[in-house]
Amino acid sequence: MADRRESRVGYSLPIQMPTVPSPITDDHIELTERTATTRQVPSQDRSQVYRSQVSRRRHNNQGIIENPLAHLTDEELQEDVAFFWRTCLPAVDQADLLRAARVAQNVRKYDEVSRSKDPKAGQNLPVRLSAEEKSALKAEKDDLFSQRNMFVVVLTVSLAAFLQGFVQSSINGASLYAAEFGLPDVISSRLMASATAAGTAAHFDNTPHPDDWKLGATNASPFFFAALLGCWLSLAVNDLIGRRGAIAVAACLIFASSLASTWCSSWIALLLVRILNGIGMGLKAVSTPILASETAVGFWRGSFILAWQLWVAFGIMIGFAFNLIFYNASSDKLSLQLILGAPFVPSIFLMIGLWFCPESPRYYMRQRTSSYNPQKAYDVLIRLRKTRLQALRDVYLVYKAVQLEEYSDDFDRNDHSGRIPRGFFAHIKKYASQYKQLFTQRRLRNALISSSIVALAQQLCGINIFAFYSGTLFSGVSGRQDRLLPMIYSLGYGAINFVFGLPAIRTIDTLGRRKWLVLTLPVMSLLMLAAALSSLIGDPEKKAGIIALFVFLFAATYSPGMGPIPFTLASESFPLSHREAGCAFAIAINLLFAGLIQMFFPSIYAGLHDGGSLGLFAGLDLLAFALVFLLVEETKRRSLEDLDLVFAVRKRDFVRYQLVSYLPWFFRRYILRPCRMCMCLCLGRAAGLRVDEEKPSLYVELIWNGPRTAQADVGDGNGNGIGIGIGYHGDKESGPPSYPRRPTMGSMVPGSIARASVDSDDSAHR
Repeated sequence: MADRRESRVGYSLPIQMPTVPSPITDDHIELTERTATTRQVPSQDRSQVYRSQVSRRRHNNQGIIENPLAHLTDEELQEDVAFFWRTCLPAVDQADLLRAARVAQNVRKYDEVSRSKDPKAGQNLPVRLSAEEKSALKAEKDDLFSQRNMFVVVLTVSLAAFLQGFVQSSINGASLYAAEFGLPDVISSRLMASATAAGTAAHFDNTPHPDDWKLGATNASPFFFAALLGCWLSLAVNDLIGRRGAIAVAACLIFASSLASTWCSSWIALLLVRILNGIGMGLKAVSTPILASETAVGFWRGSFILAWQLWVAFGIMIGFAFNLIFYNASSDKLSLQLILGAPFVPSIFLMIGLWFCPESPRYYMRQRTSSYNPQKAYDVLIRLRKTRLQALRDVYLVYKAVQLEEYSDDFDRNDHSGRIPRGFFAHIKKYASQYKQLFTQRRLRNALISSSIVALAQQLCGINIFAFYSGTLFSGVSGRQDRLLPMIYSLGYGAINFVFGLPAIRTIDTLGRRKWLVLTLPVMSLLMLAAALSSLIGDPEKKAGIIALFVFLFAATYSPGMGPIPFTLASESFPLSHREAGCAFAIAINLLFAGLIQMFFPSIYAGLHDGGSLGLFAGLDLLAFALVFLLVEETKRRSLEDLDLVFAVRKRDFVRYQLVSYLPWFFRRYILRPCRMCMCLCLGRAAGLRVDEEKPSLYVELIWNGPRTAQADVGDGNGNGIGIGIGYHGDKESGPPSYPRRPTMGSMVPGSIARASVDSDDSAHR
């Protein structure tokens, strides 16, 4: 039996593959009909088609989104499945694996069969689905919770996220006891009482304190070390012990640092202890969303990754609640110790949850690594999916997609030996090469740009000034030194952040990541600006209440959009070979700027006060909106492997599409058309009313919105139905997409069918 660790790059047929894919010069797109028996394609043509698929995953200038199995004939599919079965999955039934591969190749046909009311539907197809399989295929697309065994993974992800939020609220609450470490409180040191006839009033000292940076550095140290050490180490840790192992290491580090921080008596000691906390936070912030993204079904991946941000918010809320409870301790020192040590409890629950959580199946599908073992990946998937058919389909699709990814990789193209790195320096070279390729390859660079922009935008929007310094901020707004009122405000902020994150469940996969961001960022800017202007109110009590209202509305708007999407994009945008490296880079940017805000906000607040600080972030919200609109792609309802084709489209083509195609369409559809309709109705005429203009699209969707041919495979069982051509031959890589030409054995495909909308709901096949 062949070594399972070796990767066979290309078809399992004896096709001589060139070392470097040659460019494709065909200036046409040819549609081919796929039936149970197809014409034989010469080896040279098959090689050219395969090279076209490989090249498209690196330079997808036509925006074609296609199935990795699209160009395999049924004979080729059988031979490839036989090879995969012999070398990787000998323990399963080969006939079952072939059934799953055929379903994977013709996903649209079998989806229609599963939805058909006709009991004879699909009888002419190579695979006849059982009633259980039909129900499962339909449910995985329609029902968010169809994969019941995913609850173990969701619970583990939720515990890890809860711990992250609890740690943040612990840092927040400890800031109110800065004097216990000999540090100046940014508020209390500036609130100076002056007697008045009505009692005691307070005014603010504008002079920055020379020790402001100490409080900021102490609070920022976990985020700095998470960004500068924890995130980068996650690549090596994930490679060696997997996603679950990396989360376990993170839980142990946070457990140790939480206990140690309770005995710190100086700010320097606390800063050093929080280094361990930061490394654990970085490992966990990278590994946990990846675990969620790699185990979920493609249709609902965003909702499962959403558990991370949702339960971070819940952890912040519960942490603030415990801060209120600890406020009533017998002394300030005891209150501080309880606040700092409390995160050790959820870290214990996380370690227990990891015992029952499976490893990511895609971790075992990383070819040319010591962990490559498709049998283990299948064993995990059979636990997570409802049927054997779905588990075999997913493991085979990932196997084929990873072949295309690795063959299209510059580093791997120069080394087809399949050798696994051995030794410390070989691994260091491998990791350095991965980080370098993030900047040198278009597909990786585009994903890095998009995920990093959204990660940065989360910090630019200003949400973490409330997560980290809500107590400090509300103390300054109200003009009171009492710690109780700021803690109550902070608890309200945490509760709103959690509750309003709930609407993003399901809608993050139906409405989409990009649309949530584009809708919420302008509103967040307006609400932050309103809070800034409210600081001009003279009455401290009224001012505190009104600013708190706008801050709570801001948090409510943030929660379903900018809250969950940065970690979602970071964990799903990169191919399996570079997922940890790309995710680590994006999240490191997020945590680094979180640390910078932690460190410098006390000084910013001292200089700009309430209105200036809030106004600054209102402007940054508008900047974030512009960057997201121009540069961030939509990733909803696509498989992780299909995103290779999305991010391989040139970024300048994407920007041009937004400015030249989408914006004019939006203006005509939502501004000119309503105005024209109103004018026509007022004048009593209907001549000016037109049918809705179709939304333009950047991509040519062939998986779910490909052409239908006259050869029926799905119908009434008598051949009266429809078939789907699912392949393209040739690829013109020199310009924007054009309509298909020179159809073979099929019919011409209208642009409305072949070119699917960016917002299509039917764009994932697993």
